[in-house]
Amino acid sequence: MHEKDKAVIPVAITGALSSIVFCAFKAFFSFSYRTPRAGFFVNYAYILLAYTLIPVAAVYLIFLVFAKDDDVFLAKSYFPLLCAFFSVYVPYTVLAGSRSAYSAFELFCKPVLYTAMLASSAVCVFFLYRTGAAGKKLRTWAVMLIVSLFVPAAIEAAWFVGFPFFVWLPFFALYLFFSACGAVRFQCGKFREDGISIFLPNG
Repeated sequence: MHEKDKAVIPVAITGALSSIVFCAFKAFFSFSYRTPRAGFFVNYAYILLAYTLIPVAAVYLIFLVFAKDDDVFLAKSYFPLLCAFFSVYVPYTVLAGSRSAYSAFELFCKPVLYTAMLASSAVCVFFLYRTGAAGKKLRTWAVMLIVSLFVPAAIEAAWFVGFPFFVWLPFFALYLFFSACGAVRFQCGKFREDGISIFLPNG
């Protein structure tokens, strides 16, 4: 195994440990239970901030501050770091945010949804590093990163407030499909250079 590949192991351990600390902080200083009566947009804002943006930004930005590696390693560290973090954090949010029997969405859909989010956003982060500090490609990948991070919260909020499954399920399926296309084609190297068509099956 390459030395840089070996270094991913402590990155993943760091992600898991940081999640334990983060969850402990939330357990002592915040209130996780929410009510569907608050409506879609209120719950969407809460889920987006508490379950996605704050954890992703806090963990990855702190990692960047202390990491002393090149851009390629920093980009490749995004997925193992945050995947390890969310492997602890997602079960915590399910346990802390529910007062009744756990639904199929919480037990099965939510873990898959957030794994897809990390996979698709990791592709975007890699190309953000590659494209440099300016230009049209940078803006394109920044927009794609925003989309990849913002969609899961909308799907979860739609489920949480009680939208019929046929409202959110198609978006869930499409999001998984495009994320899987991007992740698989990225790993195989089958994509046009810096093209968002990587998320399309025949791009």
